[in-house]
Amino acid sequence: MNLRRIEFIILTSIYLFLMLLIYTRTANEQSHAMVYQIIGLTIFLTTISFICYLRPYLFGRGKTDWGIGATILLFILSWSTLTWCYSNININHNSWKDNFFDSPSFPISLFTFITLFAYEGIKTWFYYFSHKKETLIRKIAKEAFIVVISGALLTFISFGLSSYLAYLTLAIPYGYCLYALQQYLLLEHLESGKLNRSLYTIFTIISAILTYIPFASIIKIASGARLHNEIILTGVLISIMIIPLTYILYFNQRKQSRQLVNLRNELGQTESDLKLLQSQINPHFLFNVMNTIYGIALQENAERTAEGIQKLGDMMRFMLHENQQDSILLAREIEYLKEYIDLQTLRTAPVEMIKITYEIPEVLESHAIAPMLLIPFIENAFKHGISLNKPSWIRIHLNIHKDVLKLSVYNSIHRLNERDPESNKSGLGLDNVKHRLNLLYQGNYELHIEETPIEFFTLLTLKIGKSSTHAYS
Repeated sequence: MNLRRIEFIILTSIYLFLMLLIYTRTANEQSHAMVYQIIGLTIFLTTISFICYLRPYLFGRGKTDWGIGATILLFILSWSTLTWCYSNININHNSWKDNFFDSPSFPISLFTFITLFAYEGIKTWFYYFSHKKETLIRKIAKEAFIVVISGALLTFISFGLSSYLAYLTLAIPYGYCLYALQQYLLLEHLESGKLNRSLYTIFTIISAILTYIPFASIIKIASGARLHNEIILTGVLISIMIIPLTYILYFNQRKQSRQLVNLRNELGQTESDLKLLQSQINPHFLFNVMNTIYGIALQENAERTAEGIQKLGDMMRFMLHENQQDSILLAREIEYLKEYIDLQTLRTAPVEMIKITYEIPEVLESHAIAPMLLIPFIENAFKHGISLNKPSWIRIHLNIHKDVLKLSVYNSIHRLNERDPESNKSGLGLDNVKHRLNLLYQGNYELHIEETPIEFFTLLTLKIGKSSTHAYS
């Protein structure tokens, strides 16, 4: 149900209630009852026309000029109708022209439209604050607005019952001020430790007294100084009710907020664990499939295929697990290099024109290195240095002396070979490796590259250490 329909139902209900009230109060005065009923109908139709039609269909759609014109026309029509009522139903015997200015029709019409404009302004203001990002100022403004409107309505109603009760309703804004000081200032400082309980109590008493003084003065002036004791008693009672209630609500709200944060953290941890498990399922499934293919290759006596599958599985485990670390043992990096070279050698072994030689020692010491730092040089050699139908060669030499690693890669170049599947693989690329070296080993490495139309040579000299860090002074 949209807002216009709700407004229409509420206005219709109020109108019917007022008509029933007029009928019961003026049953013996038919002429007066008729006037009041026509006045009520005129005001009702004017209000419905403005709220349900002019405001949404003209002002709400940017047709401001049409909206202003229609509003003026509606005002004149309402004024004229009310004037006609006063001039034709035995209220007085003046002419319609005289009633147009002398009767209450103009004040009634003016008051009706002022009320409508005020209502639309309040509705627009409330919509603005409801659809903007919530801030402390907006929150206090909305609360203060509700308190002022509620207090004004209660005061207006209370005057019809008792003037004393009406004066007491003026203390409602004081109750809100006391609540706001506690909720948004004193209790926050108490919770954060900026105020201890003694200072909090002192500031609470002082703020209650200082806040109540202006409201007490207004009540005293309005009541003609007849309610001195009652004014003091009212302030004490409101303070006794508001302060403990605000204290309890504040810390209960904080407790619920902490519980909600904990639940969200637990939910986030659960989702993270679930995603971790899901991320482990796919590699686990892939390794199982590779083991199955490995078994089939052995059954068919395809030893080279089985060996390639086994090495590929070992390399994938390295990439999935150890490649995510900041540093690994140099021995594991070298092991990965050997597995990669052996896997490539299986592919090129039947071709006699391809010669691959490498010297990579076993590393027993606990040197550390960034993972996947050396493999791009080897990848680049196989990518551009191997041709399945032309003489090709690769020579790889790795040496470690004390804390200095030297890797040299010397290979032929066949850049235009499109049949070799390795030529379509990008790898990490030498530019990427240079960037990583600058980030991780700046000032602790030298990279020398030479290239001719038929040969490519790379020499990396890298200072490494025996810890898990990458940068060394």
